[in-house]
Amino acid sequence: MCEFVVYLEEKDGTRREVTRNIVVAKKREGKILLMDVIGSVTTIEDASVKEVNTLTQEMILVLD
Repeated sequence: MCEFVVYLEEKDGTRREVTRNIVVAKKREGKILLMDVIGSVTTIEDASVKEVNTLTQEMILVLD
């Protein structure tokens, strides 16, 4: 199973880790919902997916 580490990219290009072991990502009502392997959900408001890379198992989000 592919589990992602999720980073939020800041306006200056720096990235900070938001969460890890993410298996489901959904956009609902302007929010990104990230679910990990045990079912815990992390919500990121006003963000979009910039990149998903299965080779490095990384997902990059940016603020809208």
